[in-house]
Formats: sequence, structure tokens, C-alpha cells
Amino acid sequence: MTPRSVRLARKIVGSHLDLWGFGSLCDAAELVVTELLTNVLQHTRPVRGDAREAQITLTKIPGGVTLCVHDDDPNQPCQMRASPDCENGWGIQLVKELADEYGSALSPGGGKDVWATLLVPRKNG
Repeated sequence: MTPRSVRLARKIVGSHLDLWGFGSLCDAAELVVTELLTNVLQHTRPVRGDAREAQITLTKIPGGVTLCVHDDDPNQPCQMRASPDCENGWGIQLVKELADEYGSALSPGGGKDVWATLLVPRKNG
């Protein structure tokens, strides 16, 4: 995975959400996948040159989607305390704000999974 791959993943996620009828979640989901994959680029070791490995799983659930990113780094993501004028360190906080549910866990096969669930807001009435 490279920075170019992050852009491609964002487009693929958005296209799937449109196909599944969850177009209202596209902006949030594209931002979530961008932040999670950027964390992979910043915090994992390269496998070839500067490229990293990650697996994205997008799962359709009733009323929304769960987006999961797996990488080989066993270290759990940590929320940095970014200062208001700092450009970096906002990723996990942003994901938590956008997601209805967020979590991470060590994967039985090694590495970790980080996921976010996004739900379509229910209509009142």
C-alpha cells in the first residue's frame, strides 16, 4: 500500500456504498478509510520499498456498514493529544467522532484489526 493506494481505496469504498444504497455515508466512510490507512502508512514497517500491507473489509449490515482495516502491526492505535493548531494526530479522534462504533483488537493470525461502524441516521416519525 502506498499513498496512491489510499486514494484508490477511498474511491472503492465510496462506490460500494453507492451501490448498496448508502450514499449518505460516503463522505464519512471515505474519511474513515483514509485515516485508518494513513495510520498504516505512518505506523507499520514497509514490506517492499516504502509499500505497506493492509487488508480492507467493508461489510454491509442492517442500516449501515462496518469498515475494518487489518495490518501486521500488533500495536493498538492510540489517540494522540493533538494541539488545536497541529496538523497531525487527529486521525483516531476523527474516526471516533464519525463512527457509531469504533474498536480495535489483536488478530488471531497476528497484527490487529481496527474497525468503524457507520449507520444511516434513522428518520423520526
